[in-house]
Formats: sequence, structure tokens, C-alpha cells
Amino acid sequence: MHRAISQQLLAILAAILALSVILCVATEVPRPRGVSLIKAALYQPRGGDNSWTCLDGSKTIPFVQVNDDYCDCPDGSDEPGTSACAQGQFHCLNKGHESVDIPSSRVQDGVCDCCDGSDESQVVGCANTCAELGAAAAIQRRNQAELHRQGAEKRLEMITRGRQLRADRETRRMELERRIKDQEALKSEKQQIKINAEALESDALEVFKEQQRELDADTVQAEEEPQQMRHEASLSFAVYDINKDGFVEVTELMVDINLDRDRNGVVTVEEAKYFLDERERVDLDAFVTLAWPRIKPLKMLAEGLFQPPHAEEQVPPVGEVPVEATTEGVQPTPPQQTEEQVDMEDSTDGEADEEGDEDQYDDEDGDVGVGEASPEVEAPAPPIYDPETQRLVEQANEARNALDEVERNIREIEQEVKEIDEQSAKDYGPQEEWAVLDGECYNFEDREYVYTLCPFDRASQKPRNGGAETTLGRWEQWIGEGYKYSKQKYGNGAACWNGPQRSAIIDIRCALEPRITSVGEPNRCEYYFEFETPAACDSEAQQAENVHDEL
Repeated sequence: MHRAISQQLLAILAAILALSVILCVATEVPRPRGVSLIKAALYQPRGGDNSWTCLDGSKTIPFVQVNDDYCDCPDGSDEPGTSACAQGQFHCLNKGHESVDIPSSRVQDGVCDCCDGSDESQVVGCANTCAELGAAAAIQRRNQAELHRQGAEKRLEMITRGRQLRADRETRRMELERRIKDQEALKSEKQQIKINAEALESDALEVFKEQQRELDADTVQAEEEPQQMRHEASLSFAVYDINKDGFVEVTELMVDINLDRDRNGVVTVEEAKYFLDERERVDLDAFVTLAWPRIKPLKMLAEGLFQPPHAEEQVPPVGEVPVEATTEGVQPTPPQQTEEQVDMEDSTDGEADEEGDEDQYDDEDGDVGVGEASPEVEAPAPPIYDPETQRLVEQANEARNALDEVERNIREIEQEVKEIDEQSAKDYGPQEEWAVLDGECYNFEDREYVYTLCPFDRASQKPRNGGAETTLGRWEQWIGEGYKYSKQKYGNGAACWNGPQRSAIIDIRCALEPRITSVGEPNRCEYYFEFETPAACDSEAQQAENVHDEL
């Protein structure tokens, strides 16, 4: 019976304690100094001996030893209101503001840590500033809630625009897919027209070449010249035919910088086609008759055959006296010289010869001006065909150009589709609210650099006084903890000197307008941006509106 009564009493006590916790705002629960209301039940004496057990269960002590300024428990839980235990915690009630826990080592240290001054004795005279701080905090919370409310409205606009951008991309991609099918069908048609036109052209050119051979057979010289040209052309054909398929193609001519007609450092497709008589490729016969006459002058120019000769100075042999220095053409007999005089003269002559050689080199170098353009060589005129052959050649060229245009259109469409797919693969947030920032860039200036953030693309810096831009990182992923879309990472930036590649972390906060508020480099080559935007005013706005005024 006694046991049953004890259990009933314990149940009643537990209910009373639970009720006291629930009604904590309206009821003061007796507890030692420095103990929070939620832990009040843990600081009650037990049994008839008024004993108390340390919170870690390691030791039982008389309850009167709680807050006796002596650390009895290993976890320091017996001294919440004194500084006796280094690992203890003191609870600042801070009525009218936010309750906080501080290390018990700050209790009675002469510094007012709690806004209600409960951590210090009355001798210190801490003023109770909780009401003022609570009022200021309430105003700040209301302002923050209003900021998030307005930002959330702008975020809704960004969501609408982002979804429209995705819809536009999907519509555009469907249109491009239809265009690719149409262009592929047109490509097949143009390929067949090209094949037919080139067949007619080939036959006509074969007849033309045969007629040319008959005309060239009139004289021995006319026969030897084509043979020599064919030999030279055959050697060049073998060099240009890199893949050894029996044809010289446009791409094989583009590697020969000597064929750069406009001297811009690149042999374009149009320049290469000029030498192939506007064809994609030619066989040996066509190369000899059509391509080689155009290529040969430039090859000769590259080999220096057109460089003007240098005038060589006529230097008389050492010891020979020019005729102008004699009297009536009679050479005077030189006087006899001693061995020492001969040695001195030889030395002097050697030095003079060296100076003369240097002068000669200077003269030769002076013949070619620095930066002067190479002599221009007019390209040979294309063969003059008979009217019918000319018509077939032009018809084949038109067919080739038409096919090239279709293939170029297909490449451009495929490139646009690739860009759309890359953009659609980016994570623009759960409701596409971040999509409108892609393509925009924002700057921030400090004393030394101008920092640039282009969301979903790159982060960079550039000296304010001028200089090259340095890439700090390129878009990688979202890395927010707790909320994924609160932080971005940009990696694989330019390498630091004797260090790692640069990277940037973008910490994102809610605001009414997108802007960078600060940039720092907490670690070497690791940059930290603080960026504000309405796109971040989502869950934070709801949390701010649900904050209750604690006053």
C-alpha cells in the first residue's frame, strides 16, 4: 500500500512539474541562481535528506552545496550561479529580451554580460537594459519581416520571369529540332545536286585538259614545260596529300602558311578554296592544271626566289693598289720592310679586314627594311574555259557553295541547341527564381580591385589602376548547409603563384535589389563574396513573419 501511495505521489509531482513548465511564463519556479526555467526541475532536492545528484550522474551531494562557490561535480553542474566551475553555464533570464547562457567563469567578474545584470552582484551596479534591447530587437525583427515580405513579392516576379525563360527555351529548342530535320533533308538534296554537277564538270574538264594537251604538243618546248610543271606539281601534291588518299583537300592546304594571301597569319577556307579552283578537293590531274599554277608563285616567294640580289662590294686583294693610285699606270716598287714592320702591318690589315667585313654585313642588312612587306606577286589568272565548260564549272561551284551553306546552317543550329541544353541543365532554384540572374554581372570596388560576379558563369577581379582580369572561379554548384540555395561555389580559377587554383564562395542573403556588399580573402586564393538578391527571400521571409514579439 505504501508503495502504491508513493507511486501516486510521484505521478502527482511529475504532473505538477510538467504543469509548471507549461505555465512558466506566468509562474516563477523556485530554482538556484543561474538555472534556466527549462532546467528548474533538475535542481530540486530529493528524498528526506535533501540530497542532489550531479547532472552527469557521477556524484550525489547535499543540496545545500549547490552554488556554494565550490566545484563538487566533475561536470560543474553544481555551480550554475558562481564561477567556481570552469565548465559551468550561467543562464541570463534577460526578461524583456532574449535569454542566453554564458560561461560561469564570467559570473562576478565585474563585467555586465547579462542585460538584466544578473551575472554580477549589486555592488557592480549593472543597469537593466533588457527592455531597451528587446524593443530595438523587436523593431529590427519587424523591419526584417517587412524586408522579406517585399523581397518575397519581387521573388514572385523573378519566378514568373524564370519560368517564362524556361518555357521560351523549350519552345526554341523544339523549333530548332524542326529546323535541323528540314536542313538535313535539304542537305541530302544539295549533296545529290553537287554530285551530278561535279560529274558533268569533271567530264568537261577532262575534255578541256585533253584539248590543252593537244595544243601544247605543237612544240618541244611546250611539251617540256608541262612535264616540268607536272613533276613539280606531283612533288607538291605528295606533300599536301597528308592522308594519302589521292586527293588534296581544303584542310590540307590550310596548314601551309605560305598560302596566306592577305598576310593575316591564317589560311582561311576561302583562301584554300581559291587555290583549288573553288573546290573541296582535287586529284593529281586537277591539282596540276588548276591548283599548281596558283600555288607555285607563292611557293617561289617563300623560297626567296623573288628577293632582290644584294650588291657585292669589290674589295681589292690585300696589298694591291688600285689603278687610280698609280702614276700613268706604272706600279711603284714597294720599299723593303723589316720583319717587325711586316708583323705590325699584318695586324693592322687584319683589323681593317674585320671592320670591312662588319661594314659589309651592315650594308647587306640595310638592303632589307625592318617591317617591310614582301614583294607582292600577282596570282595567275584562272584557266580560260570555253563557254560550255565555264558554265559547267560555275554550276558545280554553285552546287558546292549551296551545300556548304546548308552544312554551316546545321552547325549553327546544333551549337544553339547545345547552349540551350547547357543552360537548361543549370539549377536555377526550385521555382526557377534564379534564372533571371544568369547573364547579368555585378561589380564591387575596394581600394585595390574591382570584383565582378556573373551568377552561374564566373567570378573575377581586376586592378583598379588597370591590368588584366583574373578569374577567381567558374560556376560549379550550390553548397548551402541547411538551405541549399543560400551559398554558391565557383572553382577552377586562375592558379595562384606557387599556390592552388583560386576559388570563390558566394554567401547569399535577402534584399530588395541584387548587389555585392563585400568581398574578402579569408584564406589564400579563397575568396568570399556577400551577395544580396530578392531571389533569397523565400523560407527566410516566412520565418521572419512567424517570429513572435518577446516583449
